[in-house]
Amino acid sequence: MSSNSKGEFIVPVQFISIDSNGTIKSSDQKLLNFQKGAPLKEAHPFFESIDSLFNSSSTHLKLDCVNMFDRTFDVEVITHKDNSGVIILRDRSEFYSRIQEVAQQRNQSLILNELLEIKNDLLQEKEAFKTKFIKNFSQELRSPLTLISAFSSLLLKGELDLEQTKLVEALKEQSDSIRKLLDDVIELSKLKKGNSKLVEEVFSFKDLLANIYLNFNAKVSLSKNTFEMDVASGVPDYLVGDQRRIGQVINNLIENALIFNNGNHIKFEVTENHKRAGKTSLRFQVHHKGIVPEGLGDKYELKDLEKMKPEGLNFSIVRELVELLDGTVKFNKIDKDYTQQIVNLKVAYPLHEVKLPPKKTSTVEQYKFTEKVKVLIADENTTTQFTALKVLVSTGNFNTEVYTDPRELLEAVENREFDLILMSSSISQIDSIELISIIKQFANEENKKIPILALTVHTSKESIAAYKAAGFKDVIKKPYTDDELLNTIYKRLRLKKFL
Repeated sequence: MSSNSKGEFIVPVQFISIDSNGTIKSSDQKLLNFQKGAPLKEAHPFFESIDSLFNSSSTHLKLDCVNMFDRTFDVEVITHKDNSGVIILRDRSEFYSRIQEVAQQRNQSLILNELLEIKNDLLQEKEAFKTKFIKNFSQELRSPLTLISAFSSLLLKGELDLEQTKLVEALKEQSDSIRKLLDDVIELSKLKKGNSKLVEEVFSFKDLLANIYLNFNAKVSLSKNTFEMDVASGVPDYLVGDQRRIGQVINNLIENALIFNNGNHIKFEVTENHKRAGKTSLRFQVHHKGIVPEGLGDKYELKDLEKMKPEGLNFSIVRELVELLDGTVKFNKIDKDYTQQIVNLKVAYPLHEVKLPPKKTSTVEQYKFTEKVKVLIADENTTTQFTALKVLVSTGNFNTEVYTDPRELLEAVENREFDLILMSSSISQIDSIELISIIKQFANEENKKIPILALTVHTSKESIAAYKAAGFKDVIKKPYTDDELLNTIYKRLRLKKFL
């Protein structure tokens, strides 16, 4: 076991495949060299002792602290019905070495402190794996989601019959649901690690509630149920706080009700407990028929996240967000058939008249260019290539060229003229932030002036800031819709040249 530069433990692992006769079929040779076709028991005397396991009823056995070849391993033996099996070796030499050093300490307090440090190292190792898995999981999903989101939006703008429209709307709805689930998993990970910060700004609480009502009224009506929202008089129209977080709390509360609703009606209420010193205490209540399973709404520690059931994700997010917002949350069972979710939040409200700037429209301007925009797409992912190509070509305003090789890309920006570059987060394992600096060196004078936009799955504030600091004019987050892609492009183009 070794430590990397960040202090995270990496445990070297080797897999050995054995046939029913105890002969080595294959091994990845990452730790020890095993000869294919040789009897396993000849590799080391230890393996003679486990040879009998392949003829026993055991299917899974773990042996800790096994000394072989001047190293200490944890050994896992998995046997199959045909008496073949797999042996997994984990090199825990450093771990057990530290255990031995601790055991040799006479001072009990030193032993305890060292054990706690080892436990913390193991927890960090586990957390590092979870973080990497969630990151990779997010990146793998965002590219196909980009295609589904953009194409379903394009299809709905075309001429479809009623049945086709319903099918595409269902596809888009499922895509949006997966996108929300993905965002929720990442959000919960950030909340558990304490990486989330609140944004304090004036926003229209009235508009936020109106949008939530429109969304859920349409969603609930699809299942032939009804949705009711009741906002008490006296609730401020404007609040000062984190609009996105407060919206997340309300959305997840109602999503909880949708998951466990056994009736035909869901009611959401907003009331005011009291006002004091420029703050209002708001109460959100959701009523629905149906009982939340025992323990589903429990709070989980970071190390216990794997115990959480998938349907408990919304509950866990609500708890973490409410805690972040310094509020309270509880779930009540009423008459054995109904559940009531209650959240209390203290939120500031403006003491003077509020005038917010007009909202930006999300619709795309319908331009008809007199000259086509020459776009270079630098992306090696065929799914996102095809998505961007289809969206741009559908407008009739763009000529596109795709490059997947950094050398060909640099040659193109040096010898050809373009109006815009769309670049993914990496090409042939070269990071786009590094690549944009090289492009600036090789590009001809005209191409040095054109906007370069990043297409990326890296959506944290730190990542976006790094992209813009490197020279990207804007960042388009995957998954994106056709409108989001086109709006960003039109915003960054010098439109007068093409109109």
